[in-house]
Amino acid sequence: MNNKTFESRRTVILIIILSVGFIFTMRLLFIQVFNPKWKNESLKISETKRIVEPERGIIFDRNGKLLAANETIFELKLTPNRVKDFDTAQLSDLTGVPYDSIKPRINKLKRYWRLKQVFVKRVPQNKVSKLISVIYKFKGFELAEKSIRTYPSNCAAHVLGYVREVDGEIIKNKPYYHGGDRIGITGLEKYYEDKLRGRRGENQFLRDAYGNLKQLTDYEIANSGKNLVSTIDVELQKYGEILMQNKIGSVIAIEPSTGEILASISSPTFNPNQLVGDSLSHNWRKLRNNDSLKPLFNRALKSKNSPGSIFKMVQGLSSWELGVIDYDTKIYCDKSIVGCHGHSQVRGLADAIMVSCNPYFYETFKRISTSQEGEDLHIKTRKGITIWNNYVTSFGFGKDLQLDYPGYSIGNIPSAKTYDKIYKSGMRWNYRTCNSLAIGQGEMLITTFQMANLACVMANRGHYYFPHFVKKIENDTIKPIYSIKNNTKVEKNKFEYIVEAMQQVIEGSGGTARRAKIEGIEVCGKTGTVENSRGKDHSVFIAFAPKHNPKIALVVYIENGGYGGTWAAPIASLMIEKHLTDSISNERREKRILDANLIPIND
Repeated sequence: MNNKTFESRRTVILIIILSVGFIFTMRLLFIQVFNPKWKNESLKISETKRIVEPERGIIFDRNGKLLAANETIFELKLTPNRVKDFDTAQLSDLTGVPYDSIKPRINKLKRYWRLKQVFVKRVPQNKVSKLISVIYKFKGFELAEKSIRTYPSNCAAHVLGYVREVDGEIIKNKPYYHGGDRIGITGLEKYYEDKLRGRRGENQFLRDAYGNLKQLTDYEIANSGKNLVSTIDVELQKYGEILMQNKIGSVIAIEPSTGEILASISSPTFNPNQLVGDSLSHNWRKLRNNDSLKPLFNRALKSKNSPGSIFKMVQGLSSWELGVIDYDTKIYCDKSIVGCHGHSQVRGLADAIMVSCNPYFYETFKRISTSQEGEDLHIKTRKGITIWNNYVTSFGFGKDLQLDYPGYSIGNIPSAKTYDKIYKSGMRWNYRTCNSLAIGQGEMLITTFQMANLACVMANRGHYYFPHFVKKIENDTIKPIYSIKNNTKVEKNKFEYIVEAMQQVIEGSGGTARRAKIEGIEVCGKTGTVENSRGKDHSVFIAFAPKHNPKIALVVYIENGGYGGTWAAPIASLMIEKHLTDSISNERREKRILDANLIPIND
């Protein structure tokens, strides 16, 4: 083939290629630029995904009454670049937004003119149906359903906690959450967040050029959160909150045979619905800034206090089990050792508990602390207090009781190492340094729910179950540890003698809690008066009832309440009677408590 023929063929092929390219180019130009039909059709096949939020799980009380539920509300949203002229007066009437504020509010949102934004967070319920019927008149606006948390019982704010929208920090640390999601912040809402939140779903749609959803192409169903049945008795909880009005302190009641918490009251408290919806931030700041009363602080589960004389039962039982005393041991009430209120001569351990004799228990602590071999008193005391600590912590003090609640305190039971740190300068401490532990003072700090747990130990004659707030989870199980029996180091038979003494605290002629007596119910209890260097002493009382087959064990701790028998004991008796009989027989006692204002007045 000569060169001329080759050049001719190459020219033809090049012309063909250029011609095909030109034809395709012109066709694409026609479809994409000149013909709006094809342009619109291409836009119609774009897809969009819509998240389907699950319903948050509901929380019930032990009898099926609602504690935490969900309410459907309607938001009004708008996309600024799609808004057309509308009747401003009508929109103002339907939404509650002042007439003069509507246009400025829209102008403010125009910064993100293509994005759908919330215009009204909550349309008035009585206007929703009307707005639905006329929403077509308001171009660029649309109604959207939204679920918010509500607390129908209006109580147990510290137990339930609250939810709010996630912030950037939460999204960063918890990849599951997206902007606009809600999360439990405190209480059971936080502890059981993974159970309550459910699992979001997703719908995938075809969308037209105007953003309208045309066809559902794929979906994933949202799974609602799991419902919880709590251990709380809402009627007892409400009654306890009423009794604790105008008082600072806490009450915890437990079913001793299971460890189920019947009521948990921190006073002052607040209505949990204050931390719901648009007013959450404002109300939270208002509650937080109440420095003198600290209503947001959960005193029942986070406050650490000296237990006072209620600890004498633990001290007495441990001393008896260790053999430094027996049931009939008599110890002289020597007020030169430590102050004590007037009472008859102590005839034994039960008598010492009934009249709450301080010198008696000081002596038992001395005997434990010096019962071991050693070169000197310091060495003996170090060994003795280590043994003492082992016995005391077996009652649940200073231990993690595995509570299903976030951020609770554990407290502190001092050990030999505690005093080694305090006296690290080289002073060789001994039992005289720390003998105030014998009466529940000094460096000993425990929480209110640990005090309530002690009431359970006494009711059960030597064992307890870990306290907990939830008894059932929908299609799930609670932690198995809540069915484990925890025994103390004291033999069971010894508890029966102390229970007799606890009954005499209420019924005996020299008892310190005669105000807790209930006709027809055998109540067993122990008072405590805790020294307070910053004001009036704290009033403490633990109890259980009935004496045999107990149904309720509780503690009442009243800050600045004075003697344990004055205020804490009668409050406990009212709670016990309410739970056991659903009635109150002593109306004068109830009125006295309801009328009492024990909040210190700041000068």
